[in-house]
Amino acid sequence: MWALSASALAGPGELVMLAPLDQAMPIARIQNGAISGGIVKDFGDVLAQRLGRRPVYLNADTPDVRPALGSGRADAMCYVMPFWIDGDYNWSPPLFPDAEMIAARKDMPHLRSLKDLRDQPIGTVAGYKYQRVELVLGKRFRRVDAVNMEANIQQMASGKVPYTMISEATLNYLHRTTPAMKVRPDLVFSAYKAQCAFSQKSKIPFDEVSRAIDTLLKDGSIDQILARYR
Repeated sequence: MWALSASALAGPGELVMLAPLDQAMPIARIQNGAISGGIVKDFGDVLAQRLGRRPVYLNADTPDVRPALGSGRADAMCYVMPFWIDGDYNWSPPLFPDAEMIAARKDMPHLRSLKDLRDQPIGTVAGYKYQRVELVLGKRFRRVDAVNMEANIQQMASGKVPYTMISEATLNYLHRTTPAMKVRPDLVFSAYKAQCAFSQKSKIPFDEVSRAIDTLLKDGSIDQILARYR
């Protein structure tokens, strides 16, 4: 979910980015209702620095993402894909490698394909689009929505659901930081490289943003950010 926490347009010298409060580490660390770390913040900080601007992070609920980006109230949102959010935006090149996958409790049968999930309760995050799963399962996709990714993981760990949708990066991070969690990777069904969406009404010229991102790719800054969480 995204919860809009500010309404002013970007101020002079600022880069205003939407913060994914529905996400979990390593994508975003949320403390006291604000983003305090993770890939999204690290990238926003270094991009703002390259642009000579101050990074500002806004929290936004799913219905507010399009108005915030469409109006230029926020300049950008990162770690997304074009088919995840509605609207027309300027897109960065692919930046953050990850994959959509199913995780399972260790006592559950292994999945051979998404079709094995027909009529099974599956942990999901409210407001998320699971395009590939919807295509395969149709009306037999039984979502059990949680408010955010962390709650989604917990509802599986606690036995509420046998399987859950999760990003590979998040599951790998969980295995490193919480090795006692009895959750296993089961089925990767869509690999991708997440991008950043930039508002077409942003006061920051997209050509300027593109040059800054290209520099971050070439000098290894993005690889350094990702390496912190591997």
